[in-house]
Parts: sequence; structure tokens; C-alpha cells
Amino acid sequence: MAGRSLTASLVVATALVVAGAAAAADAWPKNEPNAADQALAKKSVLHLGDFTPGSGWAAAPKAASSMGGSGSNVDSCQVDDRGKVVTGTASTSFRAPGFQVWSEADVMQTAAMVRLDVKQASDPALIACVRATLEKEMPKGTQFISFKKLAFPTVGDWTMAYRALVDVSVQASKIRLQLDIVFVQNKRVEITLMQMAPFAISSLAKAAEVRMVERLAGSSLVA
Repeated sequence: MAGRSLTASLVVATALVVAGAAAAADAWPKNEPNAADQALAKKSVLHLGDFTPGSGWAAAPKAASSMGGSGSNVDSCQVDDRGKVVTGTASTSFRAPGFQVWSEADVMQTAAMVRLDVKQASDPALIACVRATLEKEMPKGTQFISFKKLAFPTVGDWTMAYRALVDVSVQASKIRLQLDIVFVQNKRVEITLMQMAPFAISSLAKAAEVRMVERLAGSSLVA
């Protein structure tokens, strides 16, 4: 996935629920990778070895494949990435029966860029716009239920989490799914973790997310 700021990641991540994605309106943020920050980004995403062997997890198409393209009304949720430079980026995706998880890490050029990103990503107006867009754009057979802030332990320097609930029609029955989206900032590294899981095992899925985020942020302490 091409590098993007935390605010753009929020828009794109939540757009996954409606199988669409917002495309950057201009050339920002700039992508200027260097070897050290690329290596740091790769350490800050999930790898197959992070899952218990034999547990059924396998590599899946990356988020760029699942969320590529544009044209969604999510584009109306404007974010300002002017002046931001991404110097390292990586993403991975894995799935098991009933689950899928995505991870992305972007390394920003300066700590000041990260602080600005965190401020923008916390804007209630952006969250309200994303929620309204999701509610309008559910695909056929999927019913939007809610999009709310999710209580989550602080990992790294800053953490923010949201949960989207949707009901999916499968063979004349409905299955409730949750998409948890967790953002973590640790020095110059911005980490996004998403997990789609059955709502019936909500607490177990969240506990796994906490463990995954702690692993990802811990590997970024040298940023």
C-alpha cells in the first residue's frame, strides 16, 4: 500500500466496510522512502510467524488489493496531508476461517508531522463524516449497525480505536460482524491494525487485537 498519513488511513480503513476506498486528491503526502525507515515499517506490521502455527492463519491479499480504486463518497471526508512526508511504509494481511486482519505501518519524516496527523485524526468532524458515509454506502446484503469509539489500552505514545458493526445476510440468515480499527502512534511510526471477526466472540477478538498491537508497537521503539 502506498504511504499515507494517519488521517487518510482512517478514511481508507473505514471504507473497507463498504468495499471502497478514498483516493488522494493530490500528491500529498509525499513518498520519500529510505532504507532504515523501510526496514522499520516492515518490522511494525504483522507477519505469519506472529500467529500460532497450525491455527489456520494464512497470507491474504493485502489491503491495497482489497481497497484499491476510488469513486466512493468517502472522498467527501476531506483530510489535509499537505506538508507530510512518508519515509517508510509496509502492509500485510492474513485470514483464517471467519477472520481477516490487516496491518499497515507508515514512518513519517519528522515527529512534528506525526503530531499534526494525530490531531487531525482525532477531529470529531472527520469521525462523524466517516460514520455517515458508511451508513449510506452499505452494499447489498449488508446492514450498517453502528460506528463507535472503542475503549482500548494505550500502546506506544497514542492509541485510538473504533468499531464498526454490520449485519451480513448469508443464506437467509444474518451474521453480525465487527470491524475493529486501531491506530497507534509510536515516535515517528503510525500503525493501523484492522480485524474483521464475528461479533459473537467479540471479547476474544479484542484480546487478540491488544496482543497484536503490543507486538507491533514494541518493535517500533527505535523509531
